[in-house]
Amino acid sequence: MASGISPILLVEDDDVLAGLLVEILGGLGEVVWSASAEEAEGRLGSRQWDLIVADVELPGRTGIEVVERVRALHPLCSTLIISGRSSFDYAVGAIRAGADDYLTKPLDPTAFFEKARELLERTRARRERGRVSVLAVGAHPDDPEIGVGGILLKHAAHGHSVALLTLTGGEQGGRQAQRAEESRRAAELLGARLFHQELVDTSLTDGGETISAIKEVIDEVAATAVYTHTPRDVHQDHRNTHHASLVAARGVPRVYCYQSPSTTVEFRPTRFVGIDDVLERKLEVIRAYGSQVQIRRYLDEELLRATARYWSRWSRSRFAEPLEVVRESDSGNGDG
Repeated sequence: MASGISPILLVEDDDVLAGLLVEILGGLGEVVWSASAEEAEGRLGSRQWDLIVADVELPGRTGIEVVERVRALHPLCSTLIISGRSSFDYAVGAIRAGADDYLTKPLDPTAFFEKARELLERTRARRERGRVSVLAVGAHPDDPEIGVGGILLKHAAHGHSVALLTLTGGEQGGRQAQRAEESRRAAELLGARLFHQELVDTSLTDGGETISAIKEVIDEVAATAVYTHTPRDVHQDHRNTHHASLVAARGVPRVYCYQSPSTTVEFRPTRFVGIDDVLERKLEVIRAYGSQVQIRRYLDEELLRATARYWSRWSRSRFAEPLEVVRESDSGNGDG
């Protein structure tokens, strides 16, 4: 796997069997054990998983329900159901729910190990085929998180590579060191890699220096999608970031523009991404910017919720983030 260590979630209520399976799976990756479906579901959104192994019969809920939740949050992750029942109907139910395979107890340790290894390889192959690397560009700390924080969380949950680039330290809006630490914490909560350039706040241009700063990161992360500011914005840094991004991302297949608090009424989104399942986590990310939350009205949680609720009128979700689509294609325009 890309990280070098495969995260494996084992869901098994029999502590004796769980101990044996943890020992076997430990030869393949980092194993986290949950004794119930409820406990496991609480952990599903905390990180990217490479393999889920679940007993079909668990207290309260079934392993099949866990698989259904995995499919919603981590569609590329492989899942293995184990059961003491050899019923064909159980196996069919597991596969229909999205499980990759089904093994019956008693488990043969060698066969179980080989099956787990096979499924980890299947996860790796899926991720390679569907590799997505997204970069969110912001003129200042907190710009991308406000505009596409929910979308970035959804990317991370799908196993996509997520990166943030802030072009300035936002020094005109607070102490630079504090804002840098807040950015680091927000990126950690997003599951994103953070890049920071030290261009001058309120003096960004759309010229070579800014273009090069963005292009350098696009190349490093091999971005397949870029999110940046809209040009329909009263802040000059935001407008110039947009123009520089379009030049830097000329070889990127998908480019989108997000809304910021200074966006004008000319903002014309055509894509609305539902964020119902990640809204609370987005708000947690925003809270990482404590110095700004205290002084910026636009970071009020009630207003953030209301904004997401407003944009949902054009989607089937309760909450949504809006995007202007610059380009969606299989290959970018230009030589990259």
